[in-house]
Amino acid sequence: MRGPLGAIIGRYPASDGDAQMDGIIKHNRKCRDVVFLILFIAFWIAMIVNSSLGFNQGNPLRLTYGLDYKGNVCGDKHADPDLRELELRYWVNPNQVYESGLKNGQFKLANARSICLMECPIPAEDSLNWICDYPDGDIHISMNDWIDRNYDYFEFLTPDMRNSSLQLQGPCYPVIFPSINVFWSCQIIARASNMSLRHWQQMGGVNINEDIIIDKSIHKTINSRSAVLKRYVADIGKAWPVLIVCGAIMPLFLSVIWLLMIRHFVAGMTWITVILFNVLIISVTMFYYLKAGWIGNDAISPIIGESDPYYNVSGREQNHLRAVSVLMTIIMGIAILSSIAIVRRILMATSVLKPEIPFLPVFSSMKRLMRYSLGSVAIGSLVVSFVESVRYILEFIRRKFKVANATPESCIGKVGFHSSQSCRGCIDWTVKSVNRNAYIMIAIMGKGFFRASSIATGLIVNNILRIGRVNVIGDVILFLGKLCVSLSSAVFAFLMLDTHKYRSAHNKISSPLFPVLVCWWLGYVVATLFFAVVEMSIDTIILSFCQDSEEHQGNAQYAPPLLLETLNDQSEMQRLTQGSS
Repeated sequence: MRGPLGAIIGRYPASDGDAQMDGIIKHNRKCRDVVFLILFIAFWIAMIVNSSLGFNQGNPLRLTYGLDYKGNVCGDKHADPDLRELELRYWVNPNQVYESGLKNGQFKLANARSICLMECPIPAEDSLNWICDYPDGDIHISMNDWIDRNYDYFEFLTPDMRNSSLQLQGPCYPVIFPSINVFWSCQIIARASNMSLRHWQQMGGVNINEDIIIDKSIHKTINSRSAVLKRYVADIGKAWPVLIVCGAIMPLFLSVIWLLMIRHFVAGMTWITVILFNVLIISVTMFYYLKAGWIGNDAISPIIGESDPYYNVSGREQNHLRAVSVLMTIIMGIAILSSIAIVRRILMATSVLKPEIPFLPVFSSMKRLMRYSLGSVAIGSLVVSFVESVRYILEFIRRKFKVANATPESCIGKVGFHSSQSCRGCIDWTVKSVNRNAYIMIAIMGKGFFRASSIATGLIVNNILRIGRVNVIGDVILFLGKLCVSLSSAVFAFLMLDTHKYRSAHNKISSPLFPVLVCWWLGYVVATLFFAVVEMSIDTIILSFCQDSEEHQGNAQYAPPLLLETLNDQSEMQRLTQGSS
């Protein structure tokens, strides 16, 4: 008796009329679509060269830390001078900060004089503290001495240099306002120290503006959209161990476990998958509520290090977390209701996933792929990318027309204008589906991409009701399995990011939002790659069943009983046929 894949490995008259050797897998193959394989290799070489240039010449520290008055990146050990321990950016001239905050002012905070320090300075209680430029020129002290002296060498200045400093022209500047570390920039609090200000005035210093504008100017810069985006990207770089564990190792392990369980406990795995999916999506939503500050006292803070209770600094990161929390709440509700709605249909998936899928043929298939069919795979990816490019270009044109108010005014024109979007989506889905089934026929028959695509399309068109009925429910369960793996990655990412390493010092992340989303996405990608083996096996079984049926007047000869029971439900087929007529 033939096994579950008897329709694949048994006798097979070719659907294109060509004579086939015994056994459906043809071994005397030849390389196909070689030109496209060469183009594919050239593309990847160009990508590798481009990425190498970016890694060698880029400086990721620019995303987190600012620039000093010399153009150095704070914290850069290759800077001149060495700034490896000086990670905080501090604006030394309060009047420049004030001017940058004026509504009609032309001066920008990016042009204000800033310096890199280890800690944000605070005014002295009974004297006047100074922050001086890096020691060079006439100042003969080392960087270590400069740091040990709290960046102050005012006493060594010549009379001319002291007078210049009293005019806020350097090289030393007074510390009049307190400051706190907000995302590695010293947020100046516009509440001047009376004692420091008095000493400054007694020394003949120029007038210093005391206004909340100083506070708002720095906060506006730190909290700008571009600054927040840079911090999000920097978070991904800092959390690379989390990405490796939760975005690669964890989903890899969970995908293998899921595939093993669905192989041996398929009847119960459909229910386990649905229940676990609901639990995980609720857990992820609760984590977002925790970090947004709506539950408990674990909300993210823009302040690095100890937080002074008198200073309340907010950031866009928290607002983004709250928005995502609301979105996740909506998604959670829809997901739970949808899973309840499909409970009665879940049992149909058992017959789709029940046929045993051999493991060793995967290796032999990979060997044939690498040797003969990489060019055909390259064509498929090229077709998809081409269709996607055309779709994005058309979408760009549509948006331009919308902005220019050039959309059609007639009813017919509006219907055609908006329905074109749906058509583009349908074409995109169709191309991807044809690609997938073409790959199956390439693996079976060794044909080129376009010939295999034609054969697969013919089988699908002739058996659309059978394939559609089985694939929908099976794909739903596999999709829920992918979501379970990816949601588990997100939960573990939240737990790892909640450790002390990522909550303090220079490793602190501004928000768990991007690292968690990246782990979630990576988990889904890894699960998709693993589950693709099951999906392709199911599609292969179904296409083989359809070919078996066509070769035997509608009655498959080699399919297992469970698959026959599902795909040969005559009453269902008759009902669908009568309904369509």
